[in-house]
Amino acid sequence: MAGSFYSQNSTLTINYIPHSPFAIKDSVGGPKGIEIDLINEYVLWLKTTKKMDIAIAYVPLADYSTLLVETKKNTHKSIGLGGCITSFEKTTDIVYTCPYLKNLSFCITNGNAPDIKTKNQPDIYKVLANMTAITIANSNLNLCINDLKKLYVNDLKITFVATETEILAAISKNILNFGYVDAIEFWFYLKNNPNKFLKIQKSLDQTKETFSFVLPKGSEHKKLFDEFFLTFKTGTKYRLILEKYLGGFMTQNMAIK
Repeated sequence: MAGSFYSQNSTLTINYIPHSPFAIKDSVGGPKGIEIDLINEYVLWLKTTKKMDIAIAYVPLADYSTLLVETKKNTHKSIGLGGCITSFEKTTDIVYTCPYLKNLSFCITNGNAPDIKTKNQPDIYKVLANMTAITIANSNLNLCINDLKKLYVNDLKITFVATETEILAAISKNILNFGYVDAIEFWFYLKNNPNKFLKIQKSLDQTKETFSFVLPKGSEHKKLFDEFFLTFKTGTKYRLILEKYLGGFMTQNMAIK
C-alpha cells in the first residue's frame, strides 16, 4: 500500500533553505514561497488521495550541504527544498523529484546596446564581438557563455565575478559588458533596482536546467510526488502559485508544461 510507511500522526520533515521566492521564512504565518506552497499542495494530495494521516515539520537550514545531510537521515520522511537544480550535483545517495519549474537563463546587455534580432552568427557577432562577457566560474551561466563562444564568437573576452548581482551591476555600468543571469535573479534585481537600464536579448535565452526537490535514495516520495505533479501541473492552482511569486510573464516562460 502506498502509505504503508506512515503510521498515525507521522511527521514529514521539510528541510528548506530560506531563499525568496522559493522559500520565505515567516515567524507569524509559517514559511511561504513557491516550493512551500507546492509542498503544501502535495501533502494535501497525500491526505485526500492516498489517505495518509501526516503532519509537516518545516526546518530552515543555512546551506545546500547541510540540506543534503539532514534530508538523507530519514529515507521516507524527509524532503529537501533549496531551489535545487535537477541533477546538477551527481551523488549516489540522493534522487530528485520530477522538475517543478524551468530554470531560464536570460542574456542581458546594457539597455543602450543594439538588439540581437536573430540567432545567427553574423547578427550575434556584430553585437557581441567587441563586448566582454561577465560570468561566474563553474556555473550554469558560464556554460551559456561557453556555448556562445564556441558557436558564434570564438575570440570572446570573458571576466569572472562572484555573484549574479555583480554581473548585472557591471552590465548596467558599461555598454560593452553582457552576461547570462537566471531569470528569477534578474526579476528580483530589477524590482530592487528599478532605475537600472538593462535589456534581455530574447533570441539568446537558454533553458538548460530545471528545479526539483531533493529526496534520499529509495524514498517513496519520488514515485508519489511525480504522480501528484503529473496532474497538478495541468491545473489552475499550479499557475496561481507561480503567478503569486513570479508574475504572469515569468510564469509563462518558466512553468513546466
